[in-house]
Order: sequence, then structure tokens, then C-alpha cells
Amino acid sequence: MTATFENNRRPSLLLDAEDEPTGARKFRSPSGTVGHSLDNTDMVALTTSFDKQISEGHPMFFEQSETFAGVRSLGAPGVSHQWTNFYSEGKAGFEFMQNLRVKYIQESAQDAQSNMKNDTIDWFLYPKPLPKFWKFESDKRLYDGAQSANGEDMQGYFYTRTNDDNFQKQDRVQLHYTGQFFKLSHYAKELTKFYTERGLPMAMATDYPAVVANVPPITQFGQHFEKCLDLVTSEQMDSQAVKRTEYLLHRYELFQQLQGRSEVRESRLVPHRDFYNIRKVDQNYLLSGCLSQRQLNDFIWEKLNLEPNRIVYLDANGKQFTLRQIFCQGSDDSSIGLKAVDDLFLDWYRTVYLSGDHLTRTDIWQQNPKYLAIARTFLEFDNVIDGEYFAEMVVKYVIQSFEKSKYQVAQLSVDFQFGDSWWTKFSDWVTRWKLVSYNIRWNIRLNRCFSKLYAANRVQNFQDYLDHIFRPLLELEGSQNVKLQFVLSTVCCFDLVVSETDDYVWKSFLEPQRTSPADWSGCGDNPPVAYYMFYIYQYLKVLNEKRKSRGRNTIALRNYCPINASRVSQFRKKLSITEQFESLICNFLLCEGGLLQAEPLWRVSPTILYLYYLFQIPVVVSPLSSVSLLLEHGHSEAGRVPIKDRDVTTPSTRTYTGNPFMSMHQMGLKVLLSSSSVLLNCSYTMEPIIEEYSVAASIYLLTSADMCELVRDSVLTSGYEGFYKAHWNGVRLNKTDFFNERIGLTDTWYDQELDTCYKHNVPNARRLYRRNCLEREWQFISG
Repeated sequence: MTATFENNRRPSLLLDAEDEPTGARKFRSPSGTVGHSLDNTDMVALTTSFDKQISEGHPMFFEQSETFAGVRSLGAPGVSHQWTNFYSEGKAGFEFMQNLRVKYIQESAQDAQSNMKNDTIDWFLYPKPLPKFWKFESDKRLYDGAQSANGEDMQGYFYTRTNDDNFQKQDRVQLHYTGQFFKLSHYAKELTKFYTERGLPMAMATDYPAVVANVPPITQFGQHFEKCLDLVTSEQMDSQAVKRTEYLLHRYELFQQLQGRSEVRESRLVPHRDFYNIRKVDQNYLLSGCLSQRQLNDFIWEKLNLEPNRIVYLDANGKQFTLRQIFCQGSDDSSIGLKAVDDLFLDWYRTVYLSGDHLTRTDIWQQNPKYLAIARTFLEFDNVIDGEYFAEMVVKYVIQSFEKSKYQVAQLSVDFQFGDSWWTKFSDWVTRWKLVSYNIRWNIRLNRCFSKLYAANRVQNFQDYLDHIFRPLLELEGSQNVKLQFVLSTVCCFDLVVSETDDYVWKSFLEPQRTSPADWSGCGDNPPVAYYMFYIYQYLKVLNEKRKSRGRNTIALRNYCPINASRVSQFRKKLSITEQFESLICNFLLCEGGLLQAEPLWRVSPTILYLYYLFQIPVVVSPLSSVSLLLEHGHSEAGRVPIKDRDVTTPSTRTYTGNPFMSMHQMGLKVLLSSSSVLLNCSYTMEPIIEEYSVAASIYLLTSADMCELVRDSVLTSGYEGFYKAHWNGVRLNKTDFFNERIGLTDTWYDQELDTCYKHNVPNARRLYRRNCLEREWQFISG
């Protein structure tokens, strides 16, 4: 069947069809005769109330004028009193949790309005943005001036061992990227000038002992925690949340059936903009695994060829090792083998080194000296060579790759090491090796390793744990450290890592509600997740207040949802909930940056899942990552298997499609895809972020609208500056008369102009659908 189309692009988000602007800003539809199947593009839209109800996802007996219309729309006859009870109790509960979340987020200055970097006028953006149409291959600064091909240049081209006496380090191939032009002295000069003109202090002393003394006890937060727990564990709330979740999933299917082809057609009308040339932000790109196994092997072989006799490692006894001595088991070079880094090393690196066991195990030096040497030499920045190899790999395989692609950006997450002067060492490493780029920002990961640090005699109580993190940031010396201040200006989030490797068994059974950080020592018991979250939140609150008063950026808080569903929370007595539940409530109350490792959210609690949807809290998932949770059971009744019928002897059949991220996306959550740890993912391409999206698109047959919506959300909820969000997505915080979106219930982003789809290519139909669904759910809650 064929049809001749007129220029009938879908009306904008604000205007009706008759008011739709025409002219240069209106994209032209393809002309001519196009073949189509019998679907929505061939149908004439009817204007009856029945057709309107169906297109909006309403049941046909729904009447807008009825009392409690949103409640009765999904109810069965004869049970209206139950819906009335749900309405009266649910409305008060949701309002309480809404006010509580806004209170905690705004008091800690985590909201977007409190963050100075979202001010496109008064924020000191350094380095200055690149030209609009900049491309890596067109920037003449990034190429060597003279590239001759004479015989001398080709001498030793195929050599396997550097033995030329004339070889010099400067003869190596230089890595070119925009950060190579970064100069700390120029940054310090421009920063001083900027703050002097505005009358802001460059440094400010903070009485750290007074900060410690003024931290409130955890008692009130515990009461808020328990109140929220009572609300979200209500059986009636859970029952209705399941129905609302299923309703949203079915409504999305109906929307795709009715308007799916229109979305595709609308996307094609936007010229020169598709998934590949839209910015996509990986918000949890782990620095400890930012390169693949092949890249790490290639780099090691390159260094073994160039400088095999360089001293790169000191063991626990102070013995020096050259690069060749680390890998060669004998005198013959062939003993290195084809793979310097094998799967056994990766398994040890994940289970022993990254988990922190090397802090307390004294036998690790004797059992795996080679593995420890590799990790310390190539995957750490605090070592004999000042992190030179690690920095070179980050530039070569991460920064340079991102800049060449232009449209891939990431927030690199670095693990905080509880050693002496970690902040100073990290900022020195970043500025010395110029790990500066328009395409990267930083997150700081805080592990729940108090018990391991206590066993290693690095801390005496939990207050020491907090002092390691926040004392250098709050004292005057840190305020005067230009390197540290530059790094902090690029830090987006503090992430609390909740892992199955965290110590769990207690010996002294302290009462978290009555024990201050200075008194939390006992036998080195690991505090509960909520205990970590509350005190990190309190010190981050002080830090953000200080930075906000000086015109600096503030930092958001995030945490992981643990995979292990069998651990019972130890935060409050007589509460039979898991650590997963505890982590989700803490994230809901205290974190503006979103939820990491969010796959368990789909099964822990229907009510919490529904709350995350209503409040549009960002959730980060990693379907391809080996550390992500692949779920086999969902919230839908059809997908649930009664516990009594489950065969525990049957091995788990986990697959990619078992990951719930697609259901989250269809429901309307702000889902963000992340590559997480590329080193542990067995990534097969040079672009892991693109690989993450392409696998999802291939398996779920995602449309252009789906892909563009995912990447747009990754920018909108990221920690990037307001200038870049305006440039990439066309949004800002200043109120306009155009379309707006609320993120986390605390941040409202407004479109800068009437139609911004030429920046992100998310069809207006999709954005209208998401807004209408969310508004309808809030109408359901509020009556």
C-alpha cells in the first residue's frame, strides 16, 4: 500500500498544529511516494473520546470528571473503599517522602541550583570550550610538525629489543590530545583574576575540630529512615505499585503500536543528527578498569621493548625490580609468554586487589608477587615511577580515543586510597601528566573498608576514616593548593561502593544509633551502609557549603545497590530488611547523583521502584559488565515463580536479556548505560561505550528514538557543567516558557527554545508521552 505524504511534521511541544511555525526552522518531510505497511502512518486520526482514551493509555470506562478518577481508572468494581484508603494514606506518605528528600538534598547543596558550575555566566569554565565544529583530525596542533619518511626514521622499525645507544626517551611517539596544552600556572593566573574581579576569597580557613564537634547525631536520620521504611513496606502500597508498574509497561507497548512508526519518521526529519553524533556520557567509567585486556598487554609489550631495564617496582623489603625482571621467570625472554596479563591475573585483580584484601593479608606478597608488581606498576599512580605508565595508558586508550570520537565523554571513577596525602598525590598525578580533557570528569569512589583499615592499623575508629577523606579538603592548606582545587573543579560525585566483598560479621555488636564515629572502634566491626552514608553526607554538606560560599562547584553523592540479597541490614534493631533495601532508602533520601549498579532496584521493592520513577531519580546500569546483576524474575505477576516451586538444584541460567534495564527504560525511569569496568568486561572493541549501546540495540531492536533518549538522559543527569548541557541538549536552569523536565524532584531543566530536537533528535512524540505518563501518575497519587 502506498501513500503520498504532505509536510505534516508533528506539532511542537507547546503549539497545536494550526500554530506550528513554518519557515526556515521547520524541517522538511521527504517528498514523493513512499511504500508503507498498514500501520499508524496510514490511518486517519479520529477525534472521538474513545480514540483519545486509547491513545493516552486510559481504560475505556475512565471518566475525567469522576471523583478520584486516577484511582478508579485501574480499580475493579466493588473495591472502591480500598482505593479510597490507598489515596488518603498514600498521598500523605508520598508528600512526607517528597519533602524529606528535598530537605536533605537542598541542605547539602547537591541540587543543580546550588551548584555554581551550572551558571553559564558566572562559572569559571577552564579550559575554555572548543570551537563549535572542532574535530580532532582538523586540529593542526595535534600533529607533529615534520613527518619525514627517510631511512633514518625507519631504522629499527621492526626491532624487538631497544639496544640502540642513541635511543632517547624523547624519541618515542608523542601522544597528542587537547590536554597537552594545559598549564597549571595559566590556570592559577586566570582563576585569581576571575575571583578577584568578583570579590570572592581564593582560600578560606575552616576549623576542622569545630566541624567534627558540630556534626549532628544519627538519631533523627534513623527516625526518618524508619518512617520511610514503614511507608514503602506497606502491603497495600506494594500491591498498587505493582499494578502501576505493569500499567506503565503496557501503556508503553500501546504507545509503540500506535505511534512507533511516527517516531521513526519524525527522527528522520532531523538533518545531520543521529545517535553517533550526539553526546553520550558514561557516568561510572572505572579508572581501575578503563582499558581492555588486549590494550594492557599491548602496552606492556611496548614498554618491554622500549625500556626493559628501567627500575619500576619496589617490593615490601625494598628490593628493586626492573620491568624485565617482573615478567621474565628465567634468563630467556621467551619465558614472558604471549600474554603478560592473563585471565588468572584478572581474576586475582578483581577478587583480591580491588576488594582491598591486599591491605590485611600479609601472605599476598609471597603468594602472588608478580601479580602485585603488575598491579602496582601499571594500574596505580602512587608508585616508584609516579604513575607514569598508568597516566600514559589513560591518555592513549581513554582520552585520545574519546577526543577522536568527539561525542563520547565519561566520568572516570577513581578509588580513594586511605593512605597519607592521597588527595595531594592524586592531584599531583592529574596535573603532572596532564590528564585534562573536555571529554572526562572525575568521580571519587569510597569503599566500605573500615574493618580492613582497622585490621591494618591504619585507623583507630570511624572518625579516622572520615578524617582521611575530608580533613585535607576542609583545612586551609587544601584551599590554597591550586592543583587540588583544579581537580575538585572537575569532580562530579562521591560514590559509596557497597559490595559483596565488604566485611559483614560483627563481633562487638555496637548500636549504630547511639555510637558516634569517634566511639566506633570495638573489634573493627564494619558499620552499616546507612551509617556510612549519613556521616559521609554530613561532611559533604559542610564541604559543599564552603565551596558554594566561594563560588566553587558542589559535589553530589551516590551509592551502589549491593548484589547480595541475603544480607540483613544491621542499621536498626527489629528491622527485617536487607542491605539492598537499606541502600535504596539511603540513596532516595541523601543522594542527588542517582543510584549505581541499579539492577536490584527492579526486584527489591515495587514501591521503591515506583518512587524512583515518580521522582525521576537517575539509575545507572551496566548490562555487559561482569559485575552487574542479571535478574531472572521481575515485578510482573506472569514473570514471578512461587518460591515453593523453585528448584534450588537447577543451575542459574543468566542471560543478557535477564537484565531489567530495558523494562526500566520502557517504564520511564531515567536509565543510564555505563561500561563500568572495561578490563573485567571482556570488551572486544576499541569503543566500549558504543559497544554497550550497540549490543542493547541489537538484542532489543531499539529504535533511533530509544537510543537518542538514552544518550540525552545521560547528558541531562550527568555532572557536566551547565554550559555543555545547554550546548549538547539545549537546556538550562533559568525558567522559560518552553518544555521542562524535573530530575530527582529537586532540579528542573528548561528547554532554551521552542524545539530542541535538532540537538538530540529525541522525537517530540516521545517527550510528550513521557511527560503525560508522569503527570498522570502524579494525578493518581494526589487525587
